[in-house]
Amino acid sequence: MKKNIGLLSTLLIVPFSLLAAEPAGFQQLASMIMSLLLVVGCIVLLAVLIKRFNPQMTPSDEFKVIRSINIGSKERLLVVEMDNKHHVLGVTSGSINYLYQLETPLAEQQMPEFAKQLAHFMNPKNKK
Repeated sequence: MKKNIGLLSTLLIVPFSLLAAEPAGFQQLASMIMSLLLVVGCIVLLAVLIKRFNPQMTPSDEFKVIRSINIGSKERLLVVEMDNKHHVLGVTSGSINYLYQLETPLAEQQMPEFAKQLAHFMNPKNKK
């Protein structure tokens, strides 16, 4: 056990001692961090551009998904609201089947707070 702790502390201390010994080590670390931030920034920018210019991803007032339940790897049940009525659809990779209309509407599931904030950020209508 002591041998493992000594090895672990050595592995943690060696990179910091290399940074202290060589000024070039700090430059390499700063370069790596800046490259990582650039890649993450590009990913966020592309996500915003895809959301803005893809007309299929815009929310619709006539059609709203109330619930989605995965049944298999490519099969799911959807409860959708159309004309203030809830309908159940079976969706597979090759087809969409109408199953039935619900007599009593389901209550909407509450989204987690993070999902609400992300949807607010990604929706171009919310920009001020």
